[in-house]
Amino acid sequence: MSLSQFQTALADLTASPALVRRVRARPADLAQLYDLTELEARRLAGIAASRGMGANCMLYRANRLAPVALNLPDTCTALGEDLTPLISEYWEAEPATDVHFLIEADRFCGFLARRAGALSPEALDALSREAALVAAKLAASRARAGQWAFQT
Repeated sequence: MSLSQFQTALADLTASPALVRRVRARPADLAQLYDLTELEARRLAGIAASRGMGANCMLYRANRLAPVALNLPDTCTALGEDLTPLISEYWEAEPATDVHFLIEADRFCGFLARRAGALSPEALDALSREAALVAAKLAASRARAGQWAFQT
């Protein structure tokens, strides 16, 4: 039994509605993905199948969306219907999150910048403006944190 494997699997399920759907359809896939005991695999399959799992995924995604929506409102608006697939792709590509809102927003800006060719001129303009603001705020935040680190 590996507690860390169980915890990793539970975190992965919470972060990925696609994984939840996969486990619901094929619970045996858990054994291929993680080193679990039979009891752990059954418990995780039960968790994935539960009605509350959808809410867990939704809350996780809301917590990851908040920094983006709050720090990049014009970019989100300019992306329009493209926001949902792009942010889903970002979350799949960057599963590790950061609770620092500016870091998460800055990482999403970088993700979008690497896909600049697929963005509309309006989205590129908004991204350029807001990415610069986020970068400046993040630099100021890091400078303040650095000052505090050396205080006794």
